[in-house]
Amino acid sequence: MNIAIVGAGVCGVTTAHELLNDGHAVTVYEKRGTPAEEASFAPAGLVSTAWALAWAGPELRLHAPWAAPGPGVRWRAGLDAAAWHWWRRWRREQHRRGNDTLLALRELIDHGLERQIDLTRELDLDHDRSDDMLVLLSDAREAAGAQTTIDRLRGLGLELRPVSADEARTLEPALAPSAPLHSAVHLRGPAVANCREWTMLMRHRVARLGGALRLRTSVSALRPDGGGWRLSTSDGSDERFDAVVMCAGVGAEDLFAGLGLPAPWTVLWSHSLSAGMREPMDAPVSAVLDLKSRVAITRLGQRVRASGGTDLGGSAAGTDPASVRRLGQVLSHWFPAAARFSGPQASVQSWRGALVVSNDGLPAIGPSRLPGLWLNLAHGEAGWAMACGAARRLSDAITRPTSGAELAPFAPSRLGL
Repeated sequence: MNIAIVGAGVCGVTTAHELLNDGHAVTVYEKRGTPAEEASFAPAGLVSTAWALAWAGPELRLHAPWAAPGPGVRWRAGLDAAAWHWWRRWRREQHRRGNDTLLALRELIDHGLERQIDLTRELDLDHDRSDDMLVLLSDAREAAGAQTTIDRLRGLGLELRPVSADEARTLEPALAPSAPLHSAVHLRGPAVANCREWTMLMRHRVARLGGALRLRTSVSALRPDGGGWRLSTSDGSDERFDAVVMCAGVGAEDLFAGLGLPAPWTVLWSHSLSAGMREPMDAPVSAVLDLKSRVAITRLGQRVRASGGTDLGGSAAGTDPASVRRLGQVLSHWFPAAARFSGPQASVQSWRGALVVSNDGLPAIGPSRLPGLWLNLAHGEAGWAMACGAARRLSDAITRPTSGAELAPFAPSRLGL
């Protein structure tokens, strides 16, 4: 089939690769000048299955607009009633999430990690990656509160173990001796991979397989056309395809409205702060998550990145100084000599990225109710962890219509799509 993909983030580019591998012709449309310029640009880079299932999102608490950034969601949506309804439903669905759904998510992420490792080996992809991470617990109360989550993850068959503060400092020797630490949870297996670096490497692989990448080209309209789909774009072209895969949630509302489809998601804004390493021995070996602040600190090549903070609503323009300042404080608290924030050799980058999160917090992967329109979006905070599994499963479903049972929990139909 001749297939159009809208969006060239990690999910769009990886989906293009899988479809090309399965023998389809693929054209990817991206409104930015290069792939991975939005949600895939500077996230934490975490891919740990246990992290994605238990600690990927913010705490289920709402902070006032004037409050300092914290571990929950900061309300920046003003009097937006739709945002308030989304928050209440999303929060309710997090409490209701059962083990069957968690097992389906685990299968999707584990399958994707296996695929990512296989592709890295087969294609000789040289990108920053590391195994294992620690969830840091500052005091006894925090450790006790984490026990229910630990027990649930063990019940799902995940490999993790509580470790003492001394053992945590052995695993991550650069942790500040002065930082209070009661204990930690050691998550085994793949933990960190550079999302943007991977996406750019896969972009070249897509080109070598014959895929077309149309940069600086927005899709302005979608319409059914005799068993296929016709796309109108910002450069004035009008092209027909056998199928379309939507991999971009931000900005898709207008396209969906023109088709009579809802947009059952909202956009959350997350933040990261990246800086060059001062000394490798003073930086994290792999990754840690400070559970109190919900800030992740990861090592990506010669850079250290702190990521966290979630805003509901607000403008896409610029970063939030208070959020960036908080990230720097948490990074310096745990690894005081890791990053070079000042001086002639300093290289500091702050980022604010959009996370598309569905009404129930699960991704939308599979066919829409309009024949030939497929979705792979709304992955939220764990989009990078899900990307390769979602792309592979979706390509299977498109190429072999009798497959796709693994995607049933993520069917767009549950959201009215």
